[in-house]
Amino acid sequence: MLDSAIAIIGPPAVGKTTLTMQLGQLSGRRVFRLREHVPETILAATATSAERLGWIDDLTVTMALRSYLDSVVDDGTAHTVFFDNFPGSGQQVHIFLSTVRKLAPTCLVHPVELLADSAILNRRIRDRRVCHHCERDPIHDPRLPAVPSPADPRRCACCNNILHPRRGDAPRLFSARMRRHWQTAEGIREAFASVGIAILQIESNKPPEQIASELLSLLNARSTPS
Repeated sequence: MLDSAIAIIGPPAVGKTTLTMQLGQLSGRRVFRLREHVPETILAATATSAERLGWIDDLTVTMALRSYLDSVVDDGTAHTVFFDNFPGSGQQVHIFLSTVRKLAPTCLVHPVELLADSAILNRRIRDRRVCHHCERDPIHDPRLPAVPSPADPRRCACCNNILHPRRGDAPRLFSARMRRHWQTAEGIREAFASVGIAILQIESNKPPEQIASELLSLLNARSTPS
């Protein structure tokens, strides 16, 4: 039975995907990434300009989220879902909450906002790479951080192919993504606050495994009756 829906939000390069990859390896836990559940044609349309970079309309969001949660609830083996970089707007918060309440009425929602200063974000942008061979993205725009080989950091530790910068980390696109984050962040916070849900804020300047451990401890403390 689905017990927890944990929304991981924050600015670009703060470590949302790295954290959910770490947490998603645990038994009974899954990760929802919106772009993995929408049609390729819609994804391609959002990649045509800095203004629309990755932005998906609310109807598509609703359909994708409902279909995904339906499958999780029907399957019954997952008790926790981590939502990577979702919801991405105040309206998406309302879509998220209404869908969870309809399909999993007893599920607890925990929004988590990762924080980092600009120096850390810039360093991560400079250093992170993706693998086009390991991540077969439908529009050839892989997003998952690759692990570099210890023998040659230019190559992937899994397949030994050359790693590449992420497309969205190019200066113009990254600036657009950061602007959009600041334009939507307060709306997301206000939407959760309007229904009495507090956002847990965590500094992400530590190793991913340490952040994951701290997050699980904090969530466990929140879920335990006092």
